[in-house]
Amino acid sequence: MIYNKKTEFRNSNIPLGMYLSVENSRRQPHPVKDASLTGCKIDVMAFSTKRCIPNGIRNGIWKFGYSNRYRLFFILLFCISLNAFGQNGVKGGRYFLLLKDKSTISVNTFENNEITEIKTYPISEKSLFTTDQKQRVAILNIANDSISLHDIESSTELKLSIPFQLMPKTVLLNDDNLFIGVNNGIKMLFQYHIQSDKWYQLEFPKEILNPFKTIDDLVINDSLLIAIDNKVIPKYILFYRLNSTDKLALSHFKELKTNGTYEEIHQGRITSNYLGLYSITYSGYVGPYEHITIYNDLDLTSSFAISTKVSREEREKSVFIFKDFLLINDKLVIAHKEKGLGIFKIEDSYFKESKKDYDFNARESEEKVIYKQYENEEIIRLTKIPDNDTKIILTILNKAGEIRQEICEM
Repeated sequence: MIYNKKTEFRNSNIPLGMYLSVENSRRQPHPVKDASLTGCKIDVMAFSTKRCIPNGIRNGIWKFGYSNRYRLFFILLFCISLNAFGQNGVKGGRYFLLLKDKSTISVNTFENNEITEIKTYPISEKSLFTTDQKQRVAILNIANDSISLHDIESSTELKLSIPFQLMPKTVLLNDDNLFIGVNNGIKMLFQYHIQSDKWYQLEFPKEILNPFKTIDDLVINDSLLIAIDNKVIPKYILFYRLNSTDKLALSHFKELKTNGTYEEIHQGRITSNYLGLYSITYSGYVGPYEHITIYNDLDLTSSFAISTKVSREEREKSVFIFKDFLLINDKLVIAHKEKGLGIFKIEDSYFKESKKDYDFNARESEEKVIYKQYENEEIIRLTKIPDNDTKIILTILNKAGEIRQEICEM
């Protein structure tokens, strides 16, 4: 069937896959992370929009005066699992997940410029979920630490129990393994090898162990699993050598540059050319900011950041300005709470190398981002179609709380 229905949400009981990072005071969950359907065309210098298929969302939670019930719903909705729908580096498949309603996810393909629904799976407010894009969907229930691995084509289900007590934050599934990043500080990363039915706790360098640290996101490239450390300065990226038969070994780790005080990293995006990180900072003097930092290789020495100011009131209400972002070829694509869909052309000259061990990222002005506004609507998520560098999917929310999707040609 073609997934083109308009969906209304009338209940605040939202899957946990939507609010992975619930922390203390200044540590709030970031919105984001899912995908779905249909149409517009974007040029770096000018926008022309052609909508093809309906279905989207808007977070005018306080702006539009929604009730407390709707406010809670939207806070949870915007924190959907990155790995379920994001640009995590998994390649070679054709399947992707969509949130169909508060209790169902769908597996989909992109054919003839349309989203085609293949299969659906039930979820709950305690669910995290992801796909390897080729064969399987993993659904984790944090209430009982159980996992279901679903074979998309054969419709078989393998039920697992996790032999560890976890506070899961993120999941990633590839051809051979399921990886789980957790909020623990000592035991932060776990691997389940599918063929051998074995669990492993992955090595974590003693130099960076800290009871307040978490692994907030996971991405991969052709040879490495890349774990993104969230809390406590200094922050690190950890690299593990991928293999198809055994426990992953730690390769190395790199310290990250910073964007400011109290920085927390919540999202990662990876391509063959870039690593992108979304983070928030808070300073008592200048207030809260949101940042998208781009590194031009995994040495993590050359980078720049696009930053935007957030009011203290918005931060206290967990309102986020950068709703989501993608890296498409040499473009940074941003979903902005108020300005709509933004395109930023990445230039080699923007990247600056670190001059010392602890350094700040270079800054490029947000004024260089070209935005296309969506009147009375808000783009809350961006999704890259598997193995497609010419189209992305926008998830859009309107004032009535209705979801529609747009396919946008880059």
